[in-house]
Amino acid sequence: MTAYVFMIVFWLAMYYWLIYVPQEIKEDFSGIEKHKKAYILFAGIALFVVMGLRHKYVGFDTMRYLERYRVSGRYEWSYFLDFGKWLKYELGFTLIGKILQTIGVGEQVYLILYALFISLCISLLVYRWCKNPFLGFYLHTTIGLFTMSMSGMRQSIACCICWLGIDYIFEKKPVSFFLLVLLASTFHQSAIFFLAFYFARYIKTNKISGWLLWLVCLSFVFLKTVFVTVFTYLLPEKYNIYGLVNDKYPVNPILVGVALLIPAFCLFFWEREKTIANEEEPLCSLCFCGSLLYAIITTLSLSSNMIGRMSQYFYIFNVILLGNIVSDISDYKTRYVVLLATILFPGYMFFKAQSLGISPYYFFWQTYGG
Repeated sequence: MTAYVFMIVFWLAMYYWLIYVPQEIKEDFSGIEKHKKAYILFAGIALFVVMGLRHKYVGFDTMRYLERYRVSGRYEWSYFLDFGKWLKYELGFTLIGKILQTIGVGEQVYLILYALFISLCISLLVYRWCKNPFLGFYLHTTIGLFTMSMSGMRQSIACCICWLGIDYIFEKKPVSFFLLVLLASTFHQSAIFFLAFYFARYIKTNKISGWLLWLVCLSFVFLKTVFVTVFTYLLPEKYNIYGLVNDKYPVNPILVGVALLIPAFCLFFWEREKTIANEEEPLCSLCFCGSLLYAIITTLSLSSNMIGRMSQYFYIFNVILLGNIVSDISDYKTRYVVLLATILFPGYMFFKAQSLGISPYYFFWQTYGG
């Protein structure tokens, strides 16, 4: 895990020198904004380096995707003109592979280009929505898509494409949002489920409604079997191979507890008056709904592994919500304690899990296992 430790330490050091120090010497707002852009640039580069320069054996599914990349070059261009195949085989990912194979892109460069896309998307999301960019990158690594993106490449791309549509939700552009999600579904069909999230913009959250929604979310712990039964009828047949929970893909119940704790934690510390004054309440309400959906889907994953993969589309809302709620706490001592907990607990969970084959980490020029 050495590479990840260096990356996080680098993020923290850069945050201190580019964000914290300028604030302490009371530069004007435009100066701080300039430093924030610089920080996100350096942090995004660090994320890109760790993702793009990894060995092909880092990540359980990386080799499988590289094999799929090699195979994609064998398809004729006419293969991609069949509309029925697009609906059935998610040809967006295969088409990208065909184009890159045609122009002679090697496997390591292929991984580098993939890492560049993911890093750019995460950097843009952190810049656009996160008040504290360090927490944005840090939570992305420790509670988010990071481990998944080092292994499940198709779904990671689909997630990032969907998240680029958050602006369309606020701008009330359902057609643009629909088309973007449709594009994401050509990489992973599960993205279609993200369409329903557009209607979350109509939910306005306060303390009372927030706790009521959280209790509804909690009820899924007891109703998960019913919902999983319904879900199996909606699941595309080809995904049935993932089946229910099995010994190969166990679901840790602690993850369910953490998923339920995050929206409750944020609701407890959410100073609504401050978000209303800054006109940020719609963002917090939307992210709170996304956090609840993440908790619900994670709960259902106790009965179906495939459902658990759907939670990846909503993890980003935990990242935004946690970072922004913590940054808005008025009392300095409370904010410091909560910030410390927000850093230590996810960090502990991440380094303890070492999941999805990303550890031990090797760069591509190193001898794997050597």
